[in-house]
Amino acid sequence: MCGIAGLTAPTDQPAMARMLQKLSHRGPDHQAIWTEPNDAMGGAVALGCARLMTTDPDPSADQPLVTSDGKFVLVFNGYIAGHRRKIARLNNDGGLPRSSSDAELVLQVLARAVADDCDVADILASLSGQFALALWDRTQRRLWLACDPLGIKSLYVAHRTNGDIAFASELAALDEIRAGQFDDSIASDYFAHLFVPAPASGFRQTERLKPGTVLCWQDGKISRSIIAHPATAERPGQAIPDVIANLRQHVRQSVADAMDVDCTLGCLVSGGLDSAGVAAIACDIARAHDRDPPPAFTMGFDDPGRDETDAARKLCAHLGLELSIVSAPQKADEILDILTAALRAVGVPFANPAIVLNWKLAERVARDVRVCLSGDGGDELFGGYPRYRAARLFDSAWHYLPASLRRLSAQAGQGIGNRALSRFLTGGQGDAKTAFTVWNNRCAISQLTAGWHPDDGGFDVKRPLADQMMTFDRDVTLPGNQLVMADICGMAFGLEYRPPLLGHDIVRKASQVPGISHLRGGGKAVWREVVAPFLPYWHLRNRKIGFNPPVANWLAMLGPYIWGDETRILQNLFAHTGMTSTEQRKCWKRAISGRDMDMSFSVWALLVWAVWPMVRNGK
Repeated sequence: MCGIAGLTAPTDQPAMARMLQKLSHRGPDHQAIWTEPNDAMGGAVALGCARLMTTDPDPSADQPLVTSDGKFVLVFNGYIAGHRRKIARLNNDGGLPRSSSDAELVLQVLARAVADDCDVADILASLSGQFALALWDRTQRRLWLACDPLGIKSLYVAHRTNGDIAFASELAALDEIRAGQFDDSIASDYFAHLFVPAPASGFRQTERLKPGTVLCWQDGKISRSIIAHPATAERPGQAIPDVIANLRQHVRQSVADAMDVDCTLGCLVSGGLDSAGVAAIACDIARAHDRDPPPAFTMGFDDPGRDETDAARKLCAHLGLELSIVSAPQKADEILDILTAALRAVGVPFANPAIVLNWKLAERVARDVRVCLSGDGGDELFGGYPRYRAARLFDSAWHYLPASLRRLSAQAGQGIGNRALSRFLTGGQGDAKTAFTVWNNRCAISQLTAGWHPDDGGFDVKRPLADQMMTFDRDVTLPGNQLVMADICGMAFGLEYRPPLLGHDIVRKASQVPGISHLRGGGKAVWREVVAPFLPYWHLRNRKIGFNPPVANWLAMLGPYIWGDETRILQNLFAHTGMTSTEQRKCWKRAISGRDMDMSFSVWALLVWAVWPMVRNGK
């Protein structure tokens, strides 16, 4: 895992070292810059890499990597599942890889593909794992940029008016070559999602590549292609028991591939099924190879309603895992310090408050290990969120009721105090696309998202609503939210998170199962059966709590801590909303009451938006 950067403009080259320095936390082990020699025709391109050594610590694996004939140069951030097997096949085919790193594999495969005029996107589709990369073809003067189709790794690209570009793993590095004019047109998307979905980045003339994008730059001109997503809409008609057996095999292989490192390895655990299932399979694999199981990590809360440490302790005792418990931050000064550090690292407003928890957890995990397995993607692939069940109910029954009755129900539901039911009724008063729009909008303050609609990728009225909700979360919410948090928080401390559940074979097979099958028995029916042989029966029955902080309490602490009295709090939070003072006070009271989670998240998003200029200006 690494931090990578590069540029094409000769006038930007003096900034290259500063860009790489901004990424040094991502790769503390080795930093280097490759620059096109001055005597080369039109020499200008520079590529840099700050390397975190997780596979092949030999100096021959240091980046940037150059092919033996000097024609191709690569910088690579990520890992490729089964890379040692693939390198062995390269050797058998007459290839001459000089190291056993993932990056070496990618260099050799892409150099062959480009030299043979093959489609780069097609070649990258065959590589499961997580990556963002840049390949410079010195002969054809083409710069290829790409990121994996699941969006696990980000790549930001700044576009010059003259056609030159610069790129980096994090936005902050691009500050060295651009003015960084903030793009306030992201506001409605930000408040609806609590993050900025790609391709927007939050800055003008700068994009975050959408998952699976391949960008080719040549002398100021840009073309794009897309890496085929491993998910498929095909339904092969395989019996569920056979699907489960196949998935179990794929998951075990994916976990084994993620464990194939030349450094220390750990895993996350919780009271749920995703990280616990990955940890249990990792434990089984370690013992099968006469190795100690990886150490486990979880976060503890004082509130019993949020705390899963008892379940994690019990599971780790059963599996024989050593467990470290990290206490969630509780004081206003610590919460604000972590929030500002995390926002500075993200480089743009980011309103999921769980980033504060992830930051503190990653800081602790990084003391013991360099690579950590996670359960990211399990909810999206296997139907873990309650709103998928709501969508299933809408399709199977609710939308058959008269529209007038559904509208009356929505009006009556506004004051019942049940968040899930109220959201269901509000979204369910119209057609399926209305439900899709309402349920994908996290904002409880209508003034902030007036006229907003999600980028649904082409809503299909013939597809089940639950399937489309799961697809949207997999393709938009997961890469823009959870995976950004994992990358930013982990790499801030030189820690690489690996999500084995996002292996291509798993994504493909899970997508072939209709949503209705995933949602049996309250959700995650297929995944529960996949991991049943590895987890004790009592853990399989645990109630999912989730990884959410006490946002209402945090707001009640941070508001006075940052701004003082209520009048100043309201001025700073709501000044740009056009709301009356009465409406502002009502929203604030609801947000800190602890009884309206959507309002708490919405006001937290306003707090982040208000704090962001101070973070941006280094205050």
